[in-house]
Amino acid sequence: MSKVVVTNVMAELKAAKPTELVELPFVRDKFIALHNQFHGDNRGEQEYHLQVFNYKKILAENEKLRMASPLSLYGVFLDINVNQLSLEQGNKPDCYITTRNFKVGENEGKPVYETRAQLQISPYGEVKMRMRSGQIKHADNPIVVYDCDNFKVGLNEKGKLVVKQYDAQVPKPAGAKIIACFVRIERYDGSFEMPYLDLEDIERLKGYSNRSNFGNETSDKSNKLYSSNKGQIDPGFLKAKTLKHAFKSYPKVPTGKFSVLEPTPEEEFDAHEVDYGLGSNGPVAATEDVDHQEVDEFDQALNESQQDDGPTLVYDAVPDEEEPAF
Repeated sequence: MSKVVVTNVMAELKAAKPTELVELPFVRDKFIALHNQFHGDNRGEQEYHLQVFNYKKILAENEKLRMASPLSLYGVFLDINVNQLSLEQGNKPDCYITTRNFKVGENEGKPVYETRAQLQISPYGEVKMRMRSGQIKHADNPIVVYDCDNFKVGLNEKGKLVVKQYDAQVPKPAGAKIIACFVRIERYDGSFEMPYLDLEDIERLKGYSNRSNFGNETSDKSNKLYSSNKGQIDPGFLKAKTLKHAFKSYPKVPTGKFSVLEPTPEEEFDAHEVDYGLGSNGPVAATEDVDHQEVDEFDQALNESQQDDGPTLVYDAVPDEEEPAF
């Protein structure tokens, strides 16, 4: 694609309203083509209209997303197809759109920030991607363990700590406390594992959340879901965390250029495999994420510095969105 065409694309993206950007003709054509390529069918047009509805609903409800750079919103919309997921929301969404603030330069000695959209892949979306890649055959729904249950862990034949016994007490007595959560993951060779999170793990994750939101020992700014359940962690939130961290030792799965898994992947989707319509050099390069330094959270950056129109500048960085309950 020539530089002139790329510049025209950027100009059209910047001129469009954020909620209407996905209805531009070249965006529509690119989305449909990518869907048919990755899904191997001709349902691209039907899927396009469904995802346009989901996208516009999400942006209409979130003012911060409407402030994101047009290029990042465009990339997020296309990444739905690259990852073969959906923006449809519910109790277990595949993915959602969030924002990050990046330092892109300085103006008269003061840092200049840009708000960018990213497609955040939920643990449930990650399960689909790992099943599709052949890494796993199935992952059960995570099970929350209470102090009244019979719960034991031990070493398997490979010397790894796994759940060895679980008997639930039903109904739960009043005041039962959450002590752990585990999930059973089955592979295609018939083997399985049952990774878990215990109270120590939960406290460690809460500490990550606190620090990534600029909290400290005297000011707890961790996600409210760590204590929203009468002082305990929210069960649904814990299930998502358990599923997410069950894959920490697994090979990375490729994602689109505008997407991140939780935790942040160390590998990027090969930019040469997918044409986003932005030229051969692509829009991705490293910049500084000013909001989060924790490796447990997001650190993948996007950069539009090669584009003639330049970045969208935001001089006052605002805090990032809290991680969702999924």
